[in-house]
Amino acid sequence: MNNLIILTIYFFMFSGRYNHSIDDKGRVKVPQKIKDSLVSVYDNTTIVITNLDKCLVAYPTEEWRKLEEKALKLPSMQKNVLEFLRYFFSGAEEVEFDKMDRMHISQSLKISGNLNKEVVLVGIINRFEIWDRDLWDANFEGAKSNFESIAATMSQVGF
Repeated sequence: MNNLIILTIYFFMFSGRYNHSIDDKGRVKVPQKIKDSLVSVYDNTTIVITNLDKCLVAYPTEEWRKLEEKALKLPSMQKNVLEFLRYFFSGAEEVEFDKMDRMHISQSLKISGNLNKEVVLVGIINRFEIWDRDLWDANFEGAKSNFESIAATMSQVGF
């Protein structure tokens, strides 16, 4: 009898930076690499977009469900936790790509994400962020100039 070893490989697909524009109807072309990764890892292209800090963040629905499960276990009677949950989950919108591989960003998300016409999609392991290009450039330059301190923090948390 043959012993079959099944190896499950977990990989996350989001990395890189992609410059795009938001059209007059609030649509942004999804980079092919992001779409291909969504299809190959999650077998769909439905995402959930919400507010995060100075940008928007987009999660594959499977990753979003994991966040919901974690959120249910948080002490929601603590003021900061409750405020975070309100902020993060109240802005969430499920988005499907259209036939031209564009995602629609609603007006309320555009406002909360400080998005103007030019945006940057930034892959971060199991999600991607959507930044206004000017805000991204300023944030990236700040991180670059403070990288030694950031690297020290990452070392402390085991990265």
